[in-house]
Amino acid sequence: MSMFPMLGDLNVKWVREHVYWQWMETSPGVYNDFHPALRQQLAYYKANDIGLVALLTLSKSTTKMTTPAHVALHADPDAFGRFAAHVAHLLDEEGVRYVLEIGNEPHNSSLLGALGGQWNGKAPSPWLDHYVRMVNAAVREVKAYDPRIKLLAGDDMWVIDYWLLEAGLDPRLDGLTVHPYTPGVPEIAAVAHDTDWVRPFVAVDPDRSLGSAFARLQAAAQKKRGRPVEIWITEMGWPSMDGDKAIPGGVPERTVAAYLPRSYILAAEAGVKALLWFSSQDRSDGPLGLTRNDASHRLAYEAFKTMTSELGPLGFVKRLYGGKGKAAVVQAFLFSDGQADVVVAWNATNAAGESLIVPQGALRELVVRDLLGVERRLAPAGGRFLVPLGLEPVYVRMPSSARSDGIGAATKPPRAAPS
Repeated sequence: MSMFPMLGDLNVKWVREHVYWQWMETSPGVYNDFHPALRQQLAYYKANDIGLVALLTLSKSTTKMTTPAHVALHADPDAFGRFAAHVAHLLDEEGVRYVLEIGNEPHNSSLLGALGGQWNGKAPSPWLDHYVRMVNAAVREVKAYDPRIKLLAGDDMWVIDYWLLEAGLDPRLDGLTVHPYTPGVPEIAAVAHDTDWVRPFVAVDPDRSLGSAFARLQAAAQKKRGRPVEIWITEMGWPSMDGDKAIPGGVPERTVAAYLPRSYILAAEAGVKALLWFSSQDRSDGPLGLTRNDASHRLAYEAFKTMTSELGPLGFVKRLYGGKGKAAVVQAFLFSDGQADVVVAWNATNAAGESLIVPQGALRELVVRDLLGVERRLAPAGGRFLVPLGLEPVYVRMPSSARSDGIGAATKPPRAAPS
């Protein structure tokens, strides 16, 4: 409950919570109600129109499954389907907006160790086949209860979603999930178009653009299923280095803050249904939280708040400027509600001298807010405004009557080296 003020402050629209099978079905076919603490959370989500990604765990066992017999006993697909339908019924009673997510990173669950197969899902992989049976049972039971309820399945690795499609996911499944963690900038996916362990699939274009990864997965799902699929990012983030403390894979705290809105905006461009940042608080997962375990805010918290304040009521319109993936330098995107426009821009390479050009038109000044919401007002020069750009996104607000088709980029010539 201590997180409730944070959700309101950040204008959060989706949260992700575990629903533990072993807590809900303590004996075969006999289910418990939700814990009172969870019910209190659900009441808050309903009152504040916050959607819930209800993450259904994949085993009834309180210990790790190590053999096929354990899986047969504790992860039976038909029993899982009934559990999923029961959770849907309880959530309907609570009146909260929700979707059901079937397991978290199944290749990291005990299914792989107990049943065997390739970690990347390549056939033959008994663990993946069993997960698909659990997914299909959940889809069957939940859709029989109410066909409008959305169900999501997938893994953190792009390639595993492709193998899931090959294994025969029920075409009524509504969405695929992915956790597109990357060690570098968000514009570039973690895999390349020729990554060996992704073959025979090609998960991204040669430019390695994040958007191409989503487009290719959507196209593959459409081809296999005969209908479109929603893509949900149910985890994305970077570990933050607080001060000089060494963190494996960590990046400077301010860089994480800059990557956050860039990730959301690139996902919006790609048509991703929702992106859930990992995570709200550090807890046991290391320095990935918007807040530390002492509840103090990281800069990513303030970047999140600025983003939702500036873009929350607006819809994504289009990319205005810039290459993608490895060609990304200046990036500019338009959001609008028909009355006001916001252009979000940054310089993916942080190359010196890059600026956003905004035609002056009837504007006497340009209001620009930085990553953390600090406002500045720019005067025109020569019939245009020049907005300096770096790694951190800036938000440029203007009336929708102002023309955005003249927005571009300018590179300041390098200064001559002294003789």
